[in-house]
Amino acid sequence: MIPLSHSLAIAALLFVLGLAVVLLRRELLFILIGLEVMLNGVALTAIAAGQYWGNADGQVLVIMLMTVTAAEVVVALILVWLAYDHYKAVRVETLTHLKDETERSSS
Repeated sequence: MIPLSHSLAIAALLFVLGLAVVLLRRELLFILIGLEVMLNGVALTAIAAGQYWGNADGQVLVIMLMTVTAAEVVVALILVWLAYDHYKAVRVETLTHLKDETERSSS
């Protein structure tokens, strides 16, 4: 059996690596990948805690988390695809003008 501290250390490493990708990369696809890595770290924490306490709540939480994550990935990839199709770019800097367009259209 793997000790809880090892599982939590790996989960923390996954979360920090995902956070670093989100904060340092400017491409939307890499930001989405970083978010997924962060969610995998959270899922590993839930599974390790469930195993440590001897119940299946962690596994049930991870199944629900994976369902929500799958839906999030589909929606996010469609948005990235549409942004690339319309603006021919998926870098965050090139899409920041979208905020100004939405502010003008709402007023």
